[in-house]
Amino acid sequence: MRCKSLTAMLLVGVAASQAQADPRFLAPGDLLPESGVGVTDPMVFFPDMRFPMESGPAYANSSAALIGGRNGPEGDSCDPSNYSYPWRDNFCEYRRMDLAVCGAGGHMGQDLRPATCEKGVHWTVAATDGVVSHIGRFAVTVQSPDGALHRYIHLDMDSVTLSPLDRVKQGDRIGTVSNGWLSEIPIHLHYDIRQPVQIGDAVHALFLPPYSSLVAAYEKLD
Repeated sequence: MRCKSLTAMLLVGVAASQAQADPRFLAPGDLLPESGVGVTDPMVFFPDMRFPMESGPAYANSSAALIGGRNGPEGDSCDPSNYSYPWRDNFCEYRRMDLAVCGAGGHMGQDLRPATCEKGVHWTVAATDGVVSHIGRFAVTVQSPDGALHRYIHLDMDSVTLSPLDRVKQGDRIGTVSNGWLSEIPIHLHYDIRQPVQIGDAVHALFLPPYSSLVAAYEKLD
């Protein structure tokens, strides 16, 4: 498996970083108040990735801390306010997992709501060329040629026709957005990227902040 050196990733990210001028997108690391400590660096780690939903609009925000979420105000998770701009980062939101790159908390990816609050309707697609490395109860993982693991969670698994070791091309359908989990949750896609990074002689698989890469990919859908 190929992996990137930390220096190479930083250089690519710096070259692709861009100011968050579009009012549809709040700045990276700008989490909801008291929901966590975000990563404010605007680095675009994956400038060539495709947005992981087939079409827009889509809404990046917290599935847990907004209306109808487990940590949010009571109400219907299909509330229109949950399906509106601006986008908001929720990498490092307080969850059960601690991550090395987070000051606190541990949500390892970004929650993305599809255009409408309907499960089994809106398709996710491969963000890069790759190979299906794992299929679980609620998720599909695709490994890209550089070793990055792109994971799609909360899918309607009845829509997934892929098998482990299948090859996919960027833009190929993965499965439809749903709310598959151990208990009832809002309809959304959890998307995360784990990148093998060589630091000295050791290789570490790190969850990287996906928000700025998702913003850049989403802008290409326009």
